[in-house]
This record gives sequence, C-alpha cells and structure tokens, in this order.
Amino acid sequence: MATITMRHVRDGEVPRDGGTAIQDDPDRPVFRGNGPDDYVCVECGNLLAASMDGTYMTKKVRVRCGRCSTVNVAITDESARPRL
Repeated sequence: MATITMRHVRDGEVPRDGGTAIQDDPDRPVFRGNGPDDYVCVECGNLLAASMDGTYMTKKVRVRCGRCSTVNVAITDESARPRL
C-alpha cells in the first residue's frame, strides 16, 4: 500500500461538476475503498481517503481536511487519465 500526498487546490481550479467533501472527524477518512493507496493531507498528513484505487481519485475529488481545514485535490499528476 502506498501513501499519496494530495496537493493544494490552485486558484481558479474548480471543476464544473466537482465537489468538496468535508471531513467531520479528523480520525476517520472521508472515503474508504478496496484499492492500494491511502491519500493524506498536503499540510498536516492527516488520512483523508483509505485504500482507494487511483482511477477514482480524479481532479473532481476534493477533500477539506478535518484537522487543518486545507482543501486538497486528489490528483497529483496532471497528465493522468481516468479510466473510462
């Protein structure tokens, strides 16, 4: 299992059909799946998404950290293409 650090949302980077999930409890990830990767906050390293498949963690997936309130975006590689 790999740990992937998410990145900051850039100014003006708001996908039309994207949304921001809010982590209410900093001790519980917002998303939990059956994939190989954990996604953590870029600022504080808090676990935001556990056991996720990278093809589902697109630029439309944003998470506000419950510990430091940073809004993170899942995709770190701009050239990555989601599975169709």
